[in-house]
Amino acid sequence: MNLFEKAFLEIKKLVKDFKASEDYYLSPKYQEKEVRDDFINKFFIALGWDVIHDHQKNPYEQEVKVEKGVLVRGAQKRADYSFSLAPNFREPKFLVEAKKPARNLKNADDYFQTIRYGWHKQTPLGILTDFEEFHILDCRYGADINNALKKCYKEYRYTDYANEEKFAEIYWLFSREAVANNSIEKIAETLPKHKGKVAGKTLLTYEISQTIDDAFLLEIDLMREKLAKALKKNDEALTSEELTEATQKIIDRLVFIRFLEDKLIETEHYVSGFGDKGNAWEDFIKLCRRLDVKYNGVVFKKHFIDEQKFNGAEANEFLMICKGICHLNSRFLFNEIPIHIIGSIYERFLGKEVHATDKRVQIEEKPEVRKAGGVYYTPKYIVDYIVNNTIGKLIDNKTPEQISQMRFADIACGSGSFLIGACECLLQYHIKYYNEKFKNKTAIDGRSEDFGLCEYRDGQWNLTLKQKQNILLNNIYGVDIDAQAVEVTQLSLFLKLLEDETLGSTQNRQDVMFSKVLPDLSKNIICGNSLIGTDIKVSAEEERKINPMDFKYAFPEVFKSKTEKGYIFIPDIGIDEERDNDIAQVNDPMIPYKSKIKGGFDAVIGNPPYVLGRETFNNEVKNYISTKYQSYGGKYDLYVFFCERALSILKENGRFSFIIPNTILVNENAAKIRKLILENYSLETIRVFKNRVFDKAQVETVILVIETKKSKGDSLIRIENEELQSIPKERFLSNKNFKFNVAIDDISEELLNKILKPSIKLGEVTEICIGIQLGGSHGSDTKADFLCNNESDKTWKKVLDGKDINTYMLNWRNVFVHYGDWLHRKRNEKYFLNPKILIRQIGKTPVATYDEQNHYTLNTLYNIISISEYALKFFLAIINSSLGRWFWLKNNSDFKSIFPKIKKSEIEAIPICKIDFNNKSEKEKHDKMVQLVEQMLEAKKQLQTAKTDKDKNYYEQKCKALDTQIDNLVYELYGLTEDEIKIVEGK
Repeated sequence: MNLFEKAFLEIKKLVKDFKASEDYYLSPKYQEKEVRDDFINKFFIALGWDVIHDHQKNPYEQEVKVEKGVLVRGAQKRADYSFSLAPNFREPKFLVEAKKPARNLKNADDYFQTIRYGWHKQTPLGILTDFEEFHILDCRYGADINNALKKCYKEYRYTDYANEEKFAEIYWLFSREAVANNSIEKIAETLPKHKGKVAGKTLLTYEISQTIDDAFLLEIDLMREKLAKALKKNDEALTSEELTEATQKIIDRLVFIRFLEDKLIETEHYVSGFGDKGNAWEDFIKLCRRLDVKYNGVVFKKHFIDEQKFNGAEANEFLMICKGICHLNSRFLFNEIPIHIIGSIYERFLGKEVHATDKRVQIEEKPEVRKAGGVYYTPKYIVDYIVNNTIGKLIDNKTPEQISQMRFADIACGSGSFLIGACECLLQYHIKYYNEKFKNKTAIDGRSEDFGLCEYRDGQWNLTLKQKQNILLNNIYGVDIDAQAVEVTQLSLFLKLLEDETLGSTQNRQDVMFSKVLPDLSKNIICGNSLIGTDIKVSAEEERKINPMDFKYAFPEVFKSKTEKGYIFIPDIGIDEERDNDIAQVNDPMIPYKSKIKGGFDAVIGNPPYVLGRETFNNEVKNYISTKYQSYGGKYDLYVFFCERALSILKENGRFSFIIPNTILVNENAAKIRKLILENYSLETIRVFKNRVFDKAQVETVILVIETKKSKGDSLIRIENEELQSIPKERFLSNKNFKFNVAIDDISEELLNKILKPSIKLGEVTEICIGIQLGGSHGSDTKADFLCNNESDKTWKKVLDGKDINTYMLNWRNVFVHYGDWLHRKRNEKYFLNPKILIRQIGKTPVATYDEQNHYTLNTLYNIISISEYALKFFLAIINSSLGRWFWLKNNSDFKSIFPKIKKSEIEAIPICKIDFNNKSEKEKHDKMVQLVEQMLEAKKQLQTAKTDKDKNYYEQKCKALDTQIDNLVYELYGLTEDEIKIVEGK
């Protein structure tokens, strides 16, 4: 009996039991707790879930979380059931809201409640059930009371459970077996996507159909704009910088206060009461001063907005802002928004700033964000991967005492997503450690033997707030050049710290020697420039903008060298020549030694900026970078310098992992950082992504995992692609420019060597030049000045662009170029006025054709002319062949799907099979290839002009046949076996 059959049998018994006493179960006497125990729990147990924790005993490693049904201030704060999959116990796949059967489930209140929970937790689907009915709701875009009833995906009555076909719909969506196979994500993909627009521009009018992150971002964006205007209204002298900082500070405080309210850490609803007895702004500032005494940290730290001379926000407008975000009007449950989602929202929020003139206030993107094409938050699965492969591996099997000596950093921390991930990893490890350590011990007064480290609460051991503070202060470090980002990182870490806290636990912490609830992170999270040290020579004003920083001064405890003392054996090898010199004998003398251990971080993780520094750096900074960084190679790719900086501040046996552009793999500008890594460190893993990680960003990425110990040349590098493989480090070291060519496995390498051995390079028998670059000395750079659709005089030449050619095809579109000295870059006309091969500059593999009509070309095409007795059409066949494409993908791919570029140096390196023109057989093969290409070029011309389906089909088939003949002749030239041909053709 399989799992489905077993589940169906169990469910049919439940249906039979319910039907037998249906009248009682539908009566008001039968309560929610009873139906949960009698039916709902058993229903989901039958679906394979450990609902009552028969197997998953560790409270921090349970896939099903069941709320106790406690009402808070008259309303429930969480869904009744949360279902997740190991090891991601904090990331629910779906939520279930339970009701008693006497209640009619088809009501807006219950639908709204269920959808609201699912929306906050980012679960696409939610379940509302009383066992008698089972409603599946679409939670992706939230709901309001007016449209909640429209969000039902499917509904069933309990008698449907006994119908095998209908039960199968439920089973293959919500059983543990199905959820583990991504059933919910697959169904969510089929649901209609929302295409609506923002409904309003006030804090009390929301666009309902939005994801939680988009909705909350809109909330704080609107809040910032209104706040900036309310502040400017009271003080027109406020500058853009002051307004940006002030609005950030106020929003951080309001969000934090609302979090405390919804978490019940604070027992009052403060925000809704601002202005009840006077001025809302004054009430807000008074509360902030009180909370600063209790909580500490950067959020409520005294700021210029707290000073009496500061006019504050216009009272009535500030009151409306507070009314919009207070618990009475806001649709957000601040305690239910995952902390990493708050971080993702803030990451985008930080990409904008307030720009003020004397009369106007506008919100604009920061210049660096515009140049980078936007802000892209790192998805949680990427954060988890990097954290697990660095911090996770370093702390494995360590004690809390050992971990307390370790230091982990993100040196471009943004809103703190990686540091939140690091913190979560550390907290979960400590919780698991203490639950394992004390599993057979009884708590005394709710406290462990390790007083102050953990306490017994709700049937499980929990870290005390003091211990969580210690973990933050001991282990977590961050740097960012943006002061607002630094503040948000600290805010995010504080929210993470308080995520599982209660009023009682925070009160206990404050009662211990008047301790404050939050630690001071000002020495851990620093505002500074991770790339530029204080030794740069610039003006005082420029230095303020650059914000240089030295790690050894910013984090003196981290970079302090330590002296290790010990003893070493000195074997007396003169006594017995046959003794094993490598083994110290009992009587060998021991001498003491001292060794200095370099300070630094144990791990550096993150997602550094990708923008070109040349777009943001001035000349002084460029000169500084070029002299200070070994990886400087002509372009100022910021991520390259961040990699070098990160590696330089690691301890011995430290670990590094960044997600960075995949240009690190083969780009010439990254050659020096690749060389640095290969020669000085142990490159452990390269993770390559089939699809883009950042959907809206025109960048493709990889993850590197590196250990700061030098590996041997024969060590293996793990490649995580569509398939796992290992590549010897020696292969990368021997590649030109030290390319990390992850496309080549052992079989491919053997075949590549076979192809290269009897070949000459295309660059040895041809000359190659890219086409004309437009623009000119007269100041215009528009195409209209240089291109036209008619031949005005002899200075106008027929011209081709990249889009004008295809494989063995050419389609001139009656376009002319104004050719002369006024162009930005002319070319030697021999490349245009001779027969030539044309290759597109953009493509995963070369797209090539032949031209003998003297077309000029733009710089989207390469021009190849022959300087040998080889025929150009012979080269063209090899370039366009299956073997030519396979060679290119294995040897030259830049692993981009967006605008992959063909480089001249790579075209020059194409292997051309040597032909001995004095050898009759070889010359015949050369000539035969030329004939086939001529036939192909003619067939393609005929195909272009064919009008009838009959002619089109005829020439398509002819082209396919010629393509096959060309491929077979190329295989023969290079001596490929049948098995090798199968490798090339992917068979």
